[in-house]
Amino acid sequence: MPRGMRYAKYVRDDGATSYARLVDSDQFAEASRGWSATGVAGLPLLPIKSKPRVVYGVSATTGRRGTAVVATTDADLWTGVATTFAVEANDGTSDTMTVTRRRGESFAQAH
Repeated sequence: MPRGMRYAKYVRDDGATSYARLVDSDQFAEASRGWSATGVAGLPLLPIKSKPRVVYGVSATTGRRGTAVVATTDADLWTGVATTFAVEANDGTSDTMTVTRRRGESFAQAH
């Protein structure tokens, strides 16, 4: 798997507002999460107090829990087409999580 971090595009639920977000290269490579590097240059960074959409999961083999940020509302992991995602454990191994629930995005109101 690739290592490091890279900027990718996060698209809000409105489908029109986009932000740049630093994403682990392994997560970027997992197509079901919906990350794209197209058009990232010049985008504002995801606001600090925002809570992007997330799926939660549990591993059937280890019982560990994990989360994954999903880049777009039409990503397979968000729509339910994909029901699993990979996370890296502390020991460097990869663990497959089965989606148990989803949490929508939340953005703080501007003052």
